[in-house]
Amino acid sequence: MNNLLAQGKALVINTWRRHSLWRLSLSIAIMLWLAVAVALFTIYQLSIQPLIQSRQQILLQHAQQLQSVSEANAPSALPDLLDDTLYDPHGIITVLRSDTSEIYGSLNHFPSTLPSCPTLKPFPVVRGNSGNLSLLEGCQFEMDGYSVLVATDSEYLWQVRENFENAAIVVLICAFFIALIPSWIIRRKMKSQLSGIHSVVSQIEKGRFGGRIQTNNSHDEWDNIAHYINAMLDEIESSITQIQGVTDAVAHDLRTPLTRIKNRLSTLESGAEHTHQTDEQITQIQQEFDDLLQTFNAMLELSKLENIGDKSQFVDLDLSRIIQDAAELAEAQLEEKQQTLSIDVSPVVMKGEPSLLFRLIYNLLDNAYKYCPNQAHVSIQLSQDALIIKDNGPGVPKDQQQKIMQRLYRADKSRNTPGHGLGLALVAVVAKLHEMDIDISFSDSIQEAGLKIVFHIPNTKG
Repeated sequence: MNNLLAQGKALVINTWRRHSLWRLSLSIAIMLWLAVAVALFTIYQLSIQPLIQSRQQILLQHAQQLQSVSEANAPSALPDLLDDTLYDPHGIITVLRSDTSEIYGSLNHFPSTLPSCPTLKPFPVVRGNSGNLSLLEGCQFEMDGYSVLVATDSEYLWQVRENFENAAIVVLICAFFIALIPSWIIRRKMKSQLSGIHSVVSQIEKGRFGGRIQTNNSHDEWDNIAHYINAMLDEIESSITQIQGVTDAVAHDLRTPLTRIKNRLSTLESGAEHTHQTDEQITQIQQEFDDLLQTFNAMLELSKLENIGDKSQFVDLDLSRIIQDAAELAEAQLEEKQQTLSIDVSPVVMKGEPSLLFRLIYNLLDNAYKYCPNQAHVSIQLSQDALIIKDNGPGVPKDQQQKIMQRLYRADKSRNTPGHGLGLALVAVVAKLHEMDIDISFSDSIQEAGLKIVFHIPNTKG
C-alpha cells in the first residue's frame, strides 16, 4: 500500500514538473475555484452572519433591560414581570431561578451549563407538550437573588446556516470540476498550437524546410506567434536556398576557368621552347587567377557587409545627389552602346552610408549596360518614398526575378557575359542595410519585357 502511495505521489510530482500545460490548467481551475469560494464567503458575511449577530444583539439588550427593571422594582416582583408565553414579540425567552431552585417562566428546566452573559451558547429544550426538541441560544446572569436565563429560538438561523454550508460545499465541489472545463479548453487550444509548432520543427530537423504553421487569421497571440515563426522560417529557407545556389554557382562558374587554366598549364608543360604564344598563355592564366581572386574578394566583401550591425557611421545625405554622381560616372559607359539615361529626381534626405548607396546605383546602371541591347533606354525616378530604376531591355523571366539578387546567381543567357554574379547581390545587401524593401517586376507588364526595380525608402526627411 505504501509503495502504491509513493508511486502515485511520484507520478503526480513528475507530471507537475514535466507538463507545463497541466500545471497551467490546474492553476486556472484553482483560481476559478478560489473566486467562487470568496464569493460564497462574501455572501455569508453579508447575509446570514448579520442575521445571527442581530438576534444575539437583541438578546443582550433584553438582558440589560431586565437589569434596569430590577433596579426599579422589588426583587419579589420580578416573577410577575415575566411573560407566560413561550415567545414574546421579539422571540425572547426569560426564565428565573430563585435561590430555593424555584423556576419562573416558560421553561421547566434551567440549564446549569450556560455561560455568563454576554457569551452565548446553544442548548436544546423540549417545546410544550408536543415533545419536539428545539434548539435555543442564550446565557445567564445573577440578579437580586435570582439566576436569570435569557434565550432566543435561533433554530431556523442555525438551520439556514447549516443549509448554506451544505450548499456551499456542493457548489465548491461542482465549481472545481466546472472550472476544469475552461482550463481544459485552454489546454487543448495551447496543445493544438504547440503540436503544430512541434510538427514543423520536426520537419525542419529532418531537412524539410517547406513546412509552415497553419494560421486562422484570427490575429490573436497564437496567430501572431505563428506569423513570426513562419516569417523566420521563410528567412531560413531563403538563406539555405541561397547557400545551395551559391554552391552550385561556384561549382559552375569556377569549373570553366579552372579547366582552362589546367589545359593551358598542360600546353606549357608540353612546349619545348618559350615562344610568343607561351607569353600569351601565361598572361591569360594570370587573368584567370585575377578573376577568381576578384570573385572571392567580392564574396568576402558581401559577407562583411551582411554582418554590419552598427549604423553609427550613417549620416544625413541627399540621395538625389548620389544618384546624379553615379549617373555621371555611368553615362560614358552607356554611350558606348548608344544607350540613353533619363533622371527624374527630387531631393530626398535620409540616413545612410554614401559610398554604399553610390555603389548600389552604379551597379544597377552597370547591370543595365551589360544586359540591355544597343540604344536601350534606362530611367531613374526618385520620390520621397521610392527609388525606381527601369529599362526597356529584354528583362528577366518572372520565375527568376526573385533570384537575381542572390550571390553568384546568373541566368543561363548571361553566363557568357563578363561578371561574377555579385553586383545585384551587393545591391540587395546595401538595400537591406538601409532597411529598403525591394520589388522586382517587368517595366512593360503587357509585353513582359524590361526590368523594373523599386526600392521603398523608409523614414525620409525633407
